[in-house]
Amino acid sequence: MRNKRNRPNGSRAAALLKKELRDYERAGTHLYLDGQPCHAEKIVSACMLSEEPGYMREFIGDDQKKITEIHFVKIHLPEWR
Repeated sequence: MRNKRNRPNGSRAAALLKKELRDYERAGTHLYLDGQPCHAEKIVSACMLSEEPGYMREFIGDDQKKITEIHFVKIHLPEWR
């Protein structure tokens, strides 16, 4: 079994993103994936499995500039001919 230091870069990135999003959830921030309410684990899976270019984050704040929502939106690029 691998320890945390021997994880491949993708696994490390996934773990860091999951921790970040869980911290936001604990702080009361609402998370969304493609417009639907979502939990950190599902967002991490979608981001890690997504082909390029992936997902973009949109941060929504209140009047006191506190982040209240984070939206993960799939980026769609036009096909080049």
